[in-house]
Amino acid sequence: MKRLFFLVLGMFTMGSSAFMIAGLLPEIGKTIGQSISITGQGITAFSLTYLISAPVFSMMFSNRSAKQTLKVALFVFILGNVLTLFAENLLLFIIGRVITGLGAGIFNPLVVSIAIELGDPGKKGKTLSLIWGANSAGVVFGVPLGVYISQQFAWQYSIGFVAAFAFIVLLGFSIQRTEIKASTPSSKSERFRLLFDKNVLAVIGVTCFTCLVGTGLYSYISLIHSGSPHALPTILLLWGFGGFIGSSFIGSVVDKTQNPQGVMASLIAGLALTFVILPYLIEIPYVGLVPFFVWGVMGWATVTPQQYVLFELHEKQKALLSALNSSAIGLGASMGTALWAMVIASGVDQKNLPFCGAAVLGVVFLGQILLMQRLKRKGA
Repeated sequence: MKRLFFLVLGMFTMGSSAFMIAGLLPEIGKTIGQSISITGQGITAFSLTYLISAPVFSMMFSNRSAKQTLKVALFVFILGNVLTLFAENLLLFIIGRVITGLGAGIFNPLVVSIAIELGDPGKKGKTLSLIWGANSAGVVFGVPLGVYISQQFAWQYSIGFVAAFAFIVLLGFSIQRTEIKASTPSSKSERFRLLFDKNVLAVIGVTCFTCLVGTGLYSYISLIHSGSPHALPTILLLWGFGGFIGSSFIGSVVDKTQNPQGVMASLIAGLALTFVILPYLIEIPYVGLVPFFVWGVMGWATVTPQQYVLFELHEKQKALLSALNSSAIGLGASMGTALWAMVIASGVDQKNLPFCGAAVLGVVFLGQILLMQRLKRKGA
């Protein structure tokens, strides 16, 4: 696992960067003279750039040196954070977040592909869990640390913290002697055909709509937790810790069962059930914390089995498939944020949001069952 050290550290850094900015918005807004809602467009800029750059650059850089591509991605990521750090107006801040999203979009999918090549062939699930567990660890530990640094000093120091970590990873790749390579690249025509593969589209569709609920509703967790005797920071911490546990250990389950599709179906069903019982337990001291923890476990755990299924479908297209799955996660989260905002605006009681989420997941579960039958008939 020593060969994966800098890959893991890089994913930790990316996880910290993606979520930390939300906690810094009030202070950043004061610096650039904008409201929180306007400043929050920096998050949108990052997300949209990531969604587009992940698959596009995976196709463009597929025939280039994996190590050099990682180093370029980290350089771009660091540059974006430096621009963010020195931003004194909205335009420079947005540009900084766009460039940061570009670097992350190139880096993350390639890391997943490389990790599978370097890891134990018989433990793909465990390797995927290690990588995505590091990403979730960035959320659980890196984000609170960044917010703490901001409170003690200034928000610029938090961004500098992320850039410094990325620079350490860049140095690590520069001095590391281990050969770093992704899967053998395929022809351009094969890569384009992959974009229209019905099985691939079905798998990432399930990913997208699962995240529409699991991650999309997280944006409104402050409303959902209304009535709870526990403070919101406690709930957020448990959700994040659950995500770390889920993403870190689900790979072993996938490896042991060799049934990633069945594992995914179980996770969707478990997440739906969690949303059904959440409103009934939320006002009970301590017990009401459990659904939020399970929400984190189930939600974050869905990434690994989906990535595993995609790799089984097209063994030589790991980087592009990882990019497509990552984009599906981001797209689902973005769609979910918009959808649940409209649901709330329509007058739906905030306490009923989990029930709405469970209903959507019920449809996704049926879609997953149909997909399993389709892939079984095709011998995938």
